[in-house]
Amino acid sequence: MIDDIFAFSRVLNRMNENDLRSALRVLYMKSAQVVKRQEEQGEKVDFADVVQSLFRNMDTPFDLELLEQQALAETDKTNEMHITFGESPLSSLKMGMSTLDNQEKRSFFSMDDNYAVGPLGDLTHRAELQRRHLWLTERMCLSDREAYAMHELESLIELNSTMQSLDSKTSIIIWYSNNAREKTGLLYAMHLLRDSKSPIYLIETSGLYQQLFNTPDVQYDVLHTGEILPEKLLAMWHVCSEQEPLSKQERLQLEQDWLELSVQPGLLRMMENGEIQSLPEDALDEYIMQKVRELTPNWEPGKYIRAARIVGEVIGTSSQHIGDAFVEYRLRQLVLQGQLEMDGKPLAMRYYSVRLAER
Repeated sequence: MIDDIFAFSRVLNRMNENDLRSALRVLYMKSAQVVKRQEEQGEKVDFADVVQSLFRNMDTPFDLELLEQQALAETDKTNEMHITFGESPLSSLKMGMSTLDNQEKRSFFSMDDNYAVGPLGDLTHRAELQRRHLWLTERMCLSDREAYAMHELESLIELNSTMQSLDSKTSIIIWYSNNAREKTGLLYAMHLLRDSKSPIYLIETSGLYQQLFNTPDVQYDVLHTGEILPEKLLAMWHVCSEQEPLSKQERLQLEQDWLELSVQPGLLRMMENGEIQSLPEDALDEYIMQKVRELTPNWEPGKYIRAARIVGEVIGTSSQHIGDAFVEYRLRQLVLQGQLEMDGKPLAMRYYSVRLAER
């Protein structure tokens, strides 16, 4: 029995990181249950007693994972889980759907990692996740991406358990656009949900946007879901709210597509003729060089061009949805290859400039 802060500290020091995280999740869910009962039922519950009962028994052997599952079972389930790929579409979707009723029955989740770049493999295994994380960290973790290096691996590891914890009565709605990042993310999500009994619905935003909003006079091609205004995402939801979930055969096909894609040797994935293609990581280099050559005449002879300017030009003109981190990484590689010269410190793209190398 833990009856003072010193005994509690000794128990904490013996716990590993996963146990500590699990204990905090249990505490959060317990507190949410107390607040909910007090707000909806007017039931007086002593929150201090709930917390102390959890902490007093932490020195006795018990299964934290089981305790977490029990706490989760006591928590009201959502009816809908909306999944996006990136914070930008997630924020727009939340804003667009904020006017709907029954907000407490609707939750949102973003798979933030850019699966269009870097090694894949069986990302349900920690070793494969570490290999991918190390590849990305070595190439893209500069001064403004320290958070990725420090925290992203743990969030990637927890992603599998998060997806598996969804209740079978929860409808899963996956929003994606037909670009390599979101399409690859969709396939990975389907792989993680392969044992889920939940109904799964897909909303392909780029095609639906053309169908709903393009006119003969106004044509707009959506490159990624984050471009779409919140009210238009809401309109898409209303159109798709009565559609049928994926069939078993459709789910199996998407799961198989992931298994085939994940073993391809390419480290860069781009869309070609509507299909994801695995390419060498330098596949974008010539396009980057083309943009540098196009920008050069606009500067004084020999003057350096800001790296951020070049990255923005590549992203803004490419028909592919490519993250700035990868483009900036390839820009530095072109400097190392001697095709470009650099001025400044490559801590981040705002700190240095490049120009065509003198021959």
